[in-house]
Amino acid sequence: LLVLLGFLYGAWYAAFDLYPQERVELRILNDLAIEASSHNHAGIAHAVDDYGGLSAARALSIAAHSHVIEFGLLALLLSFVQPYIFLSEVWKTRWAVLFITGSVLLPLFVRLEFNIGLVAGGIADIAGLLVLAALIAMFVGVLRHTGRVDSAEAV
Repeated sequence: LLVLLGFLYGAWYAAFDLYPQERVELRILNDLAIEASSHNHAGIAHAVDDYGGLSAARALSIAAHSHVIEFGLLALLLSFVQPYIFLSEVWKTRWAVLFITGSVLLPLFVRLEFNIGLVAGGIADIAGLLVLAALIAMFVGVLRHTGRVDSAEAV
């Protein structure tokens, strides 16, 4: 589902956000060329600032798009190792919910970072921590499973 959401967001971004950004980029570069030819340093600085803001907005949109898809693929891979995670079903479910929660919140707040500011970036970081905690917990479950297999072979 996350992969599908990532593809849908990418299609929305391409259809409604990317082309207007390209028009703005052309306008900024045209303004930059005009200001440079007239040696207007303040105008050049303003155009460069505008271009930096546009680049940041584009980068955040692309990062949100790629994070959703990557977390979806990671969730798919995690589904294959679930039988080898030696945790109770309740804890497997808790860690999976934590993983999915972080996987949805991180890209969402990365996208909102340009609009909201550092608060959104902090929330995205916390969501990344949720994903990391869930992955570490599942890895511990895999280590517990291998220990269980090793101890069964020793008997």
